[in-house]
Amino acid sequence: MPKTLVLDKVDRKLLNLLQKDNQMPTKELADRLHISQPTCLRRVRALRESGVLSADVAMVDPFALGYGMLAFLEVSLVNQSDEQMQAFEARMAREPEVMQCYFVSGDYDYFLVVHVLDMNAYYQFVRRVISTPGNVRNFQSRFPMKRAKFTTRIAFDEKAAELAVQVRR
Repeated sequence: MPKTLVLDKVDRKLLNLLQKDNQMPTKELADRLHISQPTCLRRVRALRESGVLSADVAMVDPFALGYGMLAFLEVSLVNQSDEQMQAFEARMAREPEVMQCYFVSGDYDYFLVVHVLDMNAYYQFVRRVISTPGNVRNFQSRFPMKRAKFTTRIAFDEKAAELAVQVRR
């Protein structure tokens, strides 16, 4: 039976703080939350062990590194068997240009977010990954003109009473 973790107001405020700066010293986190440092550490550990905090990472701006082309691909497969879909997903997981891959409903089977240096790199990616003989029936590319918003933050209502989440680990 899956375990449930109940996130109270302090947990949700902690998550909001960590999403803004996960390098914040424990003393500062505890002070902002009005709890002791050991309690703060215990809460962070519980969030990590439950899978709510899935990773501690540094966000890198690909545009600052010259990766100036973002593409959204809608991909249709020839065959949607479990085996073929798992193979496609495994291939996308191995491709460093694929930032995100979603199985979706609608006219296409998958939605990909691909980040590359430029149009030539995108062309090479499409030829190597998408156009090679295999299970891709067709695909459509979309190129954003401007990024109006980008965030990885999940907004938690700190004022709500409680939030129950299923523990994944």
